Amino acid sequence: MSMFNVNIRQVLYIVELAGMFTCTWPIDPNSSKKQIFFRNIRWSFAILNVVFLTISLVFAIFHFRHDIPILMKTVSEVTALLEVLFDLILCRRNNAHLQVLTGKVKAFLEVASEHETKAIERYMDRYKQFLSVTAMGYITTAISFSLAPFFSAQELPADGWLPFSTESLGIYCMVYVNQVYCIFQTAFCIGVDFTIAVLFSFSAARLDILRMKLRHVNSSDILVSCIKEHQEIIGFVEDTKATVETLLFKTNATMGSAVICGAFPLIYNQSLAVMSQYLSFVVSGCTRLYVISWPADDLKESSVQFAKSITDVQWLGKPKDMKSSMLIMMQRSQKPLLIRMSGLLPPLTLEYFANFITTVSSYFMAMRSMIES
Repeated sequence: MSMFNVNIRQVLYIVELAGMFTCTWPIDPNSSKKQIFFRNIRWSFAILNVVFLTISLVFAIFHFRHDIPILMKTVSEVTALLEVLFDLILCRRNNAHLQVLTGKVKAFLEVASEHETKAIERYMDRYKQFLSVTAMGYITTAISFSLAPFFSAQELPADGWLPFSTESLGIYCMVYVNQVYCIFQTAFCIGVDFTIAVLFSFSAARLDILRMKLRHVNSSDILVSCIKEHQEIIGFVEDTKATVETLLFKTNATMGSAVICGAFPLIYNQSLAVMSQYLSFVVSGCTRLYVISWPADDLKESSVQFAKSITDVQWLGKPKDMKSSMLIMMQRSQKPLLIRMSGLLPPLTLEYFANFITTVSSYFMAMRSMIES
């Protein structure tokens, strides 16, 4: 099987595996008390590991505050870890909502016709190569950070500062394992964004399916059925927005900071190993926002195309109740389905992603000028 020859069910399975490793995938409501207990233990273990490494990096920020390259490297690592910390907390807080949303996707796929499955697969075919490359980029970055102590003078994978000696082999191994675990936790948390991308593309695909159904509307009963389905899709999108809004806002803040600070090692006289690490680090930070911007933009475009398709329905000369139903659907379709990230940021689209890259670049240049002056 080709690397990229996977269907929507396999994508969901892979994302679920990553989420189970990071403890961000919603708990199955049918899980036994024992399974839930061990899941809570793993979640607590993950939180403690991330907090321990974060504290170590915060110490390093203070300790190396006069060494700009190390300081910026450390700040970028802190922001990446904060991404993991917030993912763990927010996914747990929204566990019930995420479980309902992913459950609806799975339930739809179980009963979907061949035509409906192909409509969803078209979106996956567009994304899966990019998502696969992005995932491999994150894993490669995690491996490069984890193996850095074996190929450079760096003592540990992260640039943290510890108030105790790590000369003892036992203590060194414990700290090393803690840092490597957190690094891979950071890498596999990209699965949270993949899950959000699946939810957006699922909604867009359902709008496309409904648009095809509208072409064959010839009675009031079929039209009413389409209106109900349209309202169901709108409800799903609204539930999705309410669930992931904070996650999206958090990604903007943490990835923006990580990219800005992670770019500084690239302009100082660092070793080739360090530059390759942080080059992939910066690129991964940028692609993370693109992962969710692309499906969100497709959802907006799909809703616009759906609104236009309503005018193609042959409703002139039809009974009055059918005309009333058409007006209801037209009214509900007036506004495109936009994914908002709180009231502080514009809607999530490809245009927003382009503005994000421009803004991050501007902040980087401004910080560089301030530091050099």
